[in-house]
Order: sequence, then C-alpha cells, then structure tokens
Amino acid sequence: MTGRAGTRIPLTICVGLLGIAVAYPLGILFLQSVFPEILGGSFEGFMDAYRRIGETPEMVRLIRNSLAWAGATTGVAWIFGIPCGYLLARTDLPGKLWARLSLLVPIMTPPYIAALSYILLMQSGGFGDTLTGGLPEGLRAWFFSFWGVTLVMALSSFGYVALAVEATLSEIPRRFEDAARLLGASWHQTLRRILLPLLLPAILNSGLLVFLEALSNFGVPAVLGSRSNLPLLPAEIFYLVTSWPVDLALATSLSSLLCLFALVSLYGSRWLADAFGGGAYRPGAMSVQRLGPLWTLAGWGFIGGLFVLSSGLPYAAMILTSLAGSWGEGWPELTMAHYATLFEPGSRGFEAILTSLWLSVAAASVCVVAGSYIAYVNIRSTGWLQSALEGLATLPRVIPKIVIAVALILAWNAPWVPIDLYNTAFMLLLAYVVVYITDTLNYSNATLWGMSEHLESAAEILGAGRFTVFTRIVLPRLRPALLAAWLTTFMVCMRELVASLMLMPPGMDTTATYIFSQFEQGDISLAMAMATVTIVISTVVLALFTLRRSHGARAGARALGEVEG
Repeated sequence: MTGRAGTRIPLTICVGLLGIAVAYPLGILFLQSVFPEILGGSFEGFMDAYRRIGETPEMVRLIRNSLAWAGATTGVAWIFGIPCGYLLARTDLPGKLWARLSLLVPIMTPPYIAALSYILLMQSGGFGDTLTGGLPEGLRAWFFSFWGVTLVMALSSFGYVALAVEATLSEIPRRFEDAARLLGASWHQTLRRILLPLLLPAILNSGLLVFLEALSNFGVPAVLGSRSNLPLLPAEIFYLVTSWPVDLALATSLSSLLCLFALVSLYGSRWLADAFGGGAYRPGAMSVQRLGPLWTLAGWGFIGGLFVLSSGLPYAAMILTSLAGSWGEGWPELTMAHYATLFEPGSRGFEAILTSLWLSVAAASVCVVAGSYIAYVNIRSTGWLQSALEGLATLPRVIPKIVIAVALILAWNAPWVPIDLYNTAFMLLLAYVVVYITDTLNYSNATLWGMSEHLESAAEILGAGRFTVFTRIVLPRLRPALLAAWLTTFMVCMRELVASLMLMPPGMDTTATYIFSQFEQGDISLAMAMATVTIVISTVVLALFTLRRSHGARAGARALGEVEG
C-alpha cells in the first residue's frame, strides 16, 4: 500500500511510462543476448553469444581495452580536476569567474568534435605541422595511441571533477585543517587525514561520471580510437549493428556486458563512498589560502594550460578548418563558402540544422513536462511502487547511450509491435527523451527535496487534486530548475551522435550525423563548419536564457523595492 493517500494512480502511471520507455527495451535486449532467436519465437542458441565472446581473444581484448581506457581517463581527469577545484575553493586566485568558465567550455563541447579537431591538429600535414614546421614523429605516434585517446577524453571531462571538488571544499570549514596544523600535523598529513576523506564522496561521484561517460562514449573511440588501433566496446557494438553482416546476438551480449559494467561501477562507487567517506559535518566559516605572485602565476599557468589543451587548440583547428579554402604551402586561403553551403535553403546541411532544432526543442519540452511530474510523484510518495519508480528513473542515468539505442531498435522493431515507430523521426525523439530525461529528474529532485509541503497540503485539504496541486503550486516553484533542465537537454540533444546515427530514418540528418558523415567522406571543412554552427547555436540559446533570467531577476527586485517603498 502506498504510504500517502491519492498517489497510487499517479505512481502507477509513472511506473508504466518508464516501464514502457526503459524497462521493456532493456528486458528485450537482455533476452536477445541470452536467446539469440527470441524475436523469431525460438529459444535456441542459449548463451551462444557469450560463449563466442569468451572463446574469441579479440573480444576479450576489446573488453579489457574499454575498462582500462575508462579507468585511465578517470585517473587523468582526477589529476587535472582536483587541483583546479582546490584552487577555486581554497585560494585567493584572481579571476575565478574566468577560471570556472574555462572549465565549462570543454564540458559544453562534444567530445567527438574535440577528437576530430585534434586529428586535424596532429595528423601528418595538419595544423600542428604548419605551426611548428613539423611535429616530432614520436609525439604524433604517442598521440595516436592509447594515451593520446585517453588525453582527449580526459580533457573533455575533467571539468566535472573540478566543479564537484570545488563545491565540496567550499562547504568544508577551514577549522578542521587549522586544528590539525595547531596539533603539529604536516601539510601532507592534513591532506591525507582530513581533506581526502571528506573529499572522497565528491571525488568518487565525479569519477563515476567520467568513467561512465568514457565507457559509453562512441564518438571518441569511433573517430580517434579507430585511427589509433584502439578497438573499444561502443564502436564495436555500433559496427556490429550497422555493418553487414549484422550480428545482433553479439551486439546485444556486448551491450549487456557494458550495462553490467556501468551498474557495478555505480554501486561500487557508492559502497566506497559509504565505507571510506569522512562522515557528516556542518558547513562553517572558511578562510582561503593566500597565494604569492609565484603561486598565482603557477595556478593560472596550470588552469590556462588546460584551457589551451581542452578548448583553445581544438577550437582554433575547428574554426580555421571551417574557413579553409584551397590549401597550399603554409596557411590556407580563408573563405565563408562552407557556411554559405550549409545555409543554402533546401541543402542537406540546412535540413540537418532544422531537423536538430525541432528534435531538440521537442525532446527538451517533453523531458521537462514528463520528468518534472515523475520527479514530483517520486519525491512525494512512499512504498514499493515508489521504490520501483526510483529504480526505473535511475537506469537512464547509468545505462550507456549506445545500449539504450540498441535496446530501442530491438523493442520497437519487434514483430508484435502494432505501432510503426521504427525508421521514423519520432523513434529518434523517443530515444532523446529516454536518454536525457534524467537531466530534468536531477534538477527537479534537487529543488523538490528542499521544498516545503505546507502549501500542497493546504491545497489538498481544500479539495485540489494531485495534478492540480502540481500545476498550480509545485510547477511555478520549479520554474528556474526546469528552465535549466530544458536548456541542458536542448544543448545535449543538438550534439547527440550515437543514437542519431543508429536510429535516424533514411534520407534524414541531424547536425551530429552530418558532421560525422562529412568527416568520414573527406569533406572536412564542411564538417567543421557544421560543428562551429552547432556550438554557436547552443551558445546563443544559453546566452538568451541567461539574459532572460537576469532580466527577470532585476524586474523582481524592482517590484520588491516598490512594494517595500
């Protein structure tokens, strides 16, 4: 029995929606991996695909590569991100606003675009050779290897670690460190005994985010891993599904293993955080460490160097390539012809931009509407149905996107499905919603946890139904969080690659699939022009939302001043 009256029907509806959208496709995926002929109504071939994986040395190496690469990416992201977080939270480093912005830029940049840009920079005859007169072949060989691919992915994701460490350190009162120092502890002992235990949950949670992002990332392995002789799981799954002969059994078994690794990583990081975390503390006054001129220069040298590597060089290569006309010796001639081609009405590039815009707007809107209500029902309910809902809502956060894409193909292309959804744009819209509804859930949960229930209880006493309470009382108070969720979802949908490649109907393109296909076909300048346009669109939308928000805040302050006057 649900612990709160009137929530059984909303709970059942929400569980049903997530069950159809998430649990049903993943269930079909698992069954297909165990019984390869299940969609044809046969239970033959039980566990054959898993046996093939165990008996094939190349598959074992593929799995080992993927886990090692994700782990190495996490380690490098920690090395880059933890010092940045400390500099922002615990020092008087000048220009912290610009430092934080330098961390956000690589997070906003799709990793596959960074990888494409670095290929243009590091390949033979690329911009690196033009700038330096010829890169050392040893450096080029190092870049097109395991560690080069790791560096590119870590540069795209270390900002998550830095921001998480900064947020945690900002809440830890400095008195712990002062007390340890007064008792004679050295800097290393204070770091090891005080700060690291208190920081461990933030380090593990941000590391989990980086690990899962690397483990499930398709773009970097596909464009850079393939050129570095580094086969990885997501790229292999993609080619098994999209290349002839299609091997669904092997693809679904590898997808199931990828899903298992993600879930083990999630619960393993939670166990480590609980076992070795520093416990609870009360936020208090926090002093900052004063940096002398030399340490200030070193701090900005570290952050600035990371910005150059993560954003400066890739963006320069991307923009310069998009403007490159004919190539000769030295710098290329610059032209706007590639942008004119993209924006020519009726062209393939222009249609791709329009398709991405409407899909992203639609997906962000559906995610905000559905996700906010699911989060509200989940937070305001108890009982076994609520536990089921919370479990279903957690799955899209940790299941790799390529696994969800494969599961959706199987689920909605099955012979018993009465709706002809597969090979339509609405299939891609469904995939975007399933993959990215977690952004709305996260934003809504954070706000709902701190929201008092008094107004909702009063409305229910006066006879308002659960839906009326949600739309008239809860939704207005959730508006800032939902605007942020809409913006985040719009931006990630504009750059979504793997689901778009696997589920895009014939004859249709998004900006991401257009970039990928043009690069693979050798029209690199057109691909980089589309990459630039995609990032500019996201930046403009972000700026408009920021201006609207600050204008609303100023209007509210003026109204409050008039009332007080």
